[in-house]
Amino acid sequence: MDKIQIKKDSKILFIGDSISDPKFNFRMMKDIKGPNIYALQLKKKFKKYSKIIKVHIKGIASNRTYHIYDRLTKDCINLKPDVIIMLIGVNDAWENYVPEDYPPLLRPIEPHIREVFRRIKMELPDTQVLYLMPFMIDAMEVKFPFHHKLDEYREILKSTALEYGATVLDLQEVFYETQKSIEPKKLAIDGIHPTNLGHKVIADAVEKMIEYV
Repeated sequence: MDKIQIKKDSKILFIGDSISDPKFNFRMMKDIKGPNIYALQLKKKFKKYSKIIKVHIKGIASNRTYHIYDRLTKDCINLKPDVIIMLIGVNDAWENYVPEDYPPLLRPIEPHIREVFRRIKMELPDTQVLYLMPFMIDAMEVKFPFHHKLDEYREILKSTALEYGATVLDLQEVFYETQKSIEPKKLAIDGIHPTNLGHKVIADAVEKMIEYV
């Protein structure tokens, strides 16, 4: 698998949902204990490599893929990043896992994520994309059945990302392996939002996909 190359003057964009949202995680730190999100951990590493690297963090809590589609021009295309690190999709699956909690007018995942990747490929042809697949950590037994619904969405997301040339990192596999040696509740109290340790697992996995040039 090709690595994502980062140069000393790279512009790097993190985009996604609450897992990539510093304000949300700081606000909720007493409950989920994860204010030091993976994007901030990686930003620190990138800045240590080069002080002139530019890092944009555009995570917004509760976002689905259609929200990324809606704000793609403003929060992605116009920034002209050299590298995009995207983590999105778990909320789409959850919305359809418990539809009684959400409005009946749902926007399907496939056409929106397809258009996101298509536009990036067409309008930012030299931009490298690292897509982080959504995951659930097995900290709450009541949520275990959600894996089945999430896997359906993960397949759509993975195949679409690969079709448009993105590099894919399967964080579910990363956490399955991590859970063999670390108690799941230490990684994510609610199973969805990582603790600082859970975010470190993500940051470490992402860094393995990076080559500094």
